[in-house]
Amino acid sequence: MPDVPRWIETRAMLRSPQVQVIGGRAAADGVVVRLFHGAMSVVSVVGRPPASAIAAALEGTSTMTPIIVQNDNADDVGRSLDELGQSPDGRAWRRERAILHALVSFPELLPLDDDASVRLLASDDALDHVPRGLRHELTHARAMTATAAACVDGVPVSFCYPCFTTESLWDVSIDTLEPYRRRGLAAHVVRFMIDHMRGHRLEPIWGALESNGSSLRLAARLGFTPVDGNVVFSRGPWAYLTGGYDG
Repeated sequence: MPDVPRWIETRAMLRSPQVQVIGGRAAADGVVVRLFHGAMSVVSVVGRPPASAIAAALEGTSTMTPIIVQNDNADDVGRSLDELGQSPDGRAWRRERAILHALVSFPELLPLDDDASVRLLASDDALDHVPRGLRHELTHARAMTATAAACVDGVPVSFCYPCFTTESLWDVSIDTLEPYRRRGLAAHVVRFMIDHMRGHRLEPIWGALESNGSSLRLAARLGFTPVDGNVVFSRGPWAYLTGGYDG
């Protein structure tokens, strides 16, 4: 499995000591990679394992747990999911292509407003003002990895962290609170995190679903260009750090 954008999630999962690899009778047919530890909840299908292996990997996950697959096995995985049927709450699986971008050239940025600054999020930074779902994600993110924050009047309002890291790549996760968007904060916090991760010789990969026009536009504005892709199956709103979140 090469260290390239399409495999960033799977390769990062395989680096975790908590990873589970589930196969069928013949490992050569393919395996299902599952990381369900702490808040991390994600499944990846490599090759064409039997539907029973996918079912086993999905045990204990929630409707917010995505399945990452590749373009060449997406049809097979889709048929396996159809065979397994809907989840108990009746939600069907939805398939969508993810576009993976590499950084070509980051643009020059306008200076931040005087009331804004960018730094690493500290363990004691209050997040009570952050919506519940994002707060759950960020609470776990800053416990497992460096997380950058753009602050306004000292309050963290825009966040960037590496959800997945391989030997040479990291996956950009970015979110800005609604009242603080369109102020250039996201660009500055991403730039900060790029510089931080380059200190570890890691380059950014920007992933966005085809339906996420705002993320695709931001990626283009920040100098990222499409280089690869994979496919995500989901059963509604999803994220990687949803373990333990009760909605």
